Amino acid sequence: MNLPNSKETWEDHISLLQKEEEPTKNSKEEIIPLLANLLEETIVSAAKVALSKGKIGVLFSGGVDSTLICFVLKKFNIPFDAITVGFQDNNEQKLPDDILESRIVAKDLSLKYHEVILDFLQAENLFKKIVNILGEDLNNVVNVGVGSVELAGIQELKKIDPAITEIFGGLGSEEIFAGYKRHLDSSNRHEECWLGLKSMFERDLMRDLGIAKSEGIRFYTPFLDKELISFSMNIDDSLKLNEKGAKMILREAARHSGLPENFAFRPKKAAQYGSRTDRAIAKLAKQKGFKYKKDYINSILIK
Repeated sequence: MNLPNSKETWEDHISLLQKEEEPTKNSKEEIIPLLANLLEETIVSAAKVALSKGKIGVLFSGGVDSTLICFVLKKFNIPFDAITVGFQDNNEQKLPDDILESRIVAKDLSLKYHEVILDFLQAENLFKKIVNILGEDLNNVVNVGVGSVELAGIQELKKIDPAITEIFGGLGSEEIFAGYKRHLDSSNRHEECWLGLKSMFERDLMRDLGIAKSEGIRFYTPFLDKELISFSMNIDDSLKLNEKGAKMILREAARHSGLPENFAFRPKKAAQYGSRTDRAIAKLAKQKGFKYKKDYINSILIK
């Protein structure tokens, strides 16, 4: 699915899907292969559309969502480049978790893989760019942390090959498969998933639309495909989030498709943490004399 262009269009779309909800009577054993097949069909269908417009790049973190996208593209011989972004303090030896994990996955799956490891100066320049792309209304710590990962990845892919204009990401998986802590804490996890989907336009999609416009690319979000949302939101939340972890039915479907178990069951880490861009924001804020990260971010917005 491509990104919607208005809040009203998106909210109406999700409300209609919710009204059509009809909980599945299938067993877990029946759901897993059905979901696996639907995921593959959705990713491949999006890729065919993308290839009619340009070359494909995948924003790759080594987590189950982006790994599954890469795995399916590779499985069906669809060409793409994968990119991972991370920040490393000049005084630190340890690389960001996303870089470490992505290297392992990329080698095992034989991906066409690239990475960007930012130092302090590069991170600061990147934050200035993303803050001013997003503008005052979208300028917050999470958007800057996530958006800077997206922006750095897109810009590097375009350096590698200017024809890479079709960018795939795993946005939406957390909502339809109950992957956030707020799902765990909620007394009604299923309703929390619907609420999260409805609020995605302001929380996530406006940020990505701004980046797409700025960089002249198109985002593809297979996990927000209409049919996949409908199917996934009819699965009982006990199969998504349980004592074994979050997004379990997705992980089991990925395993059914052939993704190695250690990749399918990698614990989740948000983009801004796995890449350590949030850490970079915090360190730069302290270095510039700001008590709070949001104050540092506001200071670099051109008004």
